[in-house]
Amino acid sequence: MDYRRIVSVALFVSLLFSSCMHKQQRISTKTELVKFLDSLEQQYEGACRQMGVANWNSYSKEGPYDLDAAKQEFANIFSDTTARKIIDDWRAQSSSLADPLLARRLELWHRCFIGGAIYADPDVAKLENALQQRITNFKFMYNASPTTRAKINIALREERRQSVRRKLWSVPGKLSAAAADDLIKLVKLRNKKAKSLGFSNYYSLALSLQAVDEEWLLATLNSLEEKTRPEFEQFITTFRKRLRVKQFGAWDFEYALREGASLPDKYFPSDSVFKIIHRFQKGIGFAVDSLRIKEVVKDIPYNGLSLAIHIPSDSRFLLNPTKGKGFYGVAFHEYGHALKAVHTDVEYAILKGYEWIPGAQCAAYEEGIADMHAEFTDDSLWLAMFTKAKSKEIERYVQERGLPSLYRLRRLLKDFFIEYEMYRDPGQDMAAVERAMFKKYLLVDPGKNEPHQYAASMWYTSYPCYYQNYVLSTMIATQLQEALTSKFGSEKLKNPKVAPWIIQYLYCGGETEEWTSRIRSATGKSLEPGPYLRKLGIESMRLISRN
Repeated sequence: MDYRRIVSVALFVSLLFSSCMHKQQRISTKTELVKFLDSLEQQYEGACRQMGVANWNSYSKEGPYDLDAAKQEFANIFSDTTARKIIDDWRAQSSSLADPLLARRLELWHRCFIGGAIYADPDVAKLENALQQRITNFKFMYNASPTTRAKINIALREERRQSVRRKLWSVPGKLSAAAADDLIKLVKLRNKKAKSLGFSNYYSLALSLQAVDEEWLLATLNSLEEKTRPEFEQFITTFRKRLRVKQFGAWDFEYALREGASLPDKYFPSDSVFKIIHRFQKGIGFAVDSLRIKEVVKDIPYNGLSLAIHIPSDSRFLLNPTKGKGFYGVAFHEYGHALKAVHTDVEYAILKGYEWIPGAQCAAYEEGIADMHAEFTDDSLWLAMFTKAKSKEIERYVQERGLPSLYRLRRLLKDFFIEYEMYRDPGQDMAAVERAMFKKYLLVDPGKNEPHQYAASMWYTSYPCYYQNYVLSTMIATQLQEALTSKFGSEKLKNPKVAPWIIQYLYCGGETEEWTSRIRSATGKSLEPGPYLRKLGIESMRLISRN
């Protein structure tokens, strides 16, 4: 899955470190440093395991759990100023250590101390929790009757009258109005904390912790916007005519896409999902029968949830019992997370990529290599091999799937830039910013009379600075799929050499090198938007030449 549990973990950092660590006031040699880090990481991995089991039991109900007690196990590491000073002092001279692996450990610890500190701030935690509860418990009303977000979304897909769709779309505006002031306070608090740590704002800090270059990110997202605009303009024009509306509005997208590309659910039997996953993954070379992966179908609040309890010996995932092609995509995605966990082969806990503390991994990379497995289920040859869909149905699906994906991309761009602007200048008129982003990225104008909706988003409150990861993860997944096609051709769906390639380039090294280096090593180039655009049908396919 993603970082949905990170925030709650770090908010409760509060305990003291073990006495031996507190007594260690000075580390004067490399040998002493290694011993210090080894001891620190032993406790860190124990905390990760306890948190993993607690989260697993909280969802699977397989055993008792105490999330607060599990959260407290992280406390000493990230509240101990002595330990942090040791890390930072040695990191400053890491280039002279002649030990790249040790330098990498210091770098990851440096990031985690920053990540732990900012989420542990009690003022931030208090306001975030209160705002989260307000959003979660808000009672929506429509035509003087109670309703829910889910019902609103369903109605937007089914309602034929544009005037009614517009009224439905505006319902979350009341929540946004009620939450806006506190959201801006939260943004300002996060910015204040980030500035105390040497960053211009909180968004810059969040990107830095994941080694995402801010200038590159903005340039990449702007390039995606520019290159997809003509096709999206055509989309708006086509559906304005098809829906016979004078002006296409923000409230019309879901209805326009209600009959988007899909394949019948009967081709994706839910009770066969694990059998098909195992058959496919075994075919490309994974030793499925001996992997330490536990798979459970359970009613949970998410489509899927993967937990690396103890890397590499214990990985588990849960699937919400839904149906259809989407269910298969989620299952392959979560299995992709688990595959990485059980094939990580590094000695040091801080380099294993545990997800709990911000700075310990790059969310975009983790989601991207999991999405790479979900992308297999979108391959026309895979659909022909592993489902009973007819060739004409598959062909039609492949031709039509671009529009929903195009809308999703541009909606993510809109959401990202609203939040990015919010942290850049929280004092500006955010309702006006939101309207401007609707115009630029979705090419629609809600109008000044429509209520703003940005503050109704749970993501801005509880999962801050995350939207770019969904764009980057798709870029990663599609670029990796092109690399697989370049190396293996159509055999990428059945060649037993595929898994060793994935393990070597994407899994086994954990966090021993930056995620950008792993992408470059695997694909022969840095991450770029071309493969994503080709998946959308906007650019032609170009295979990658590799030795």
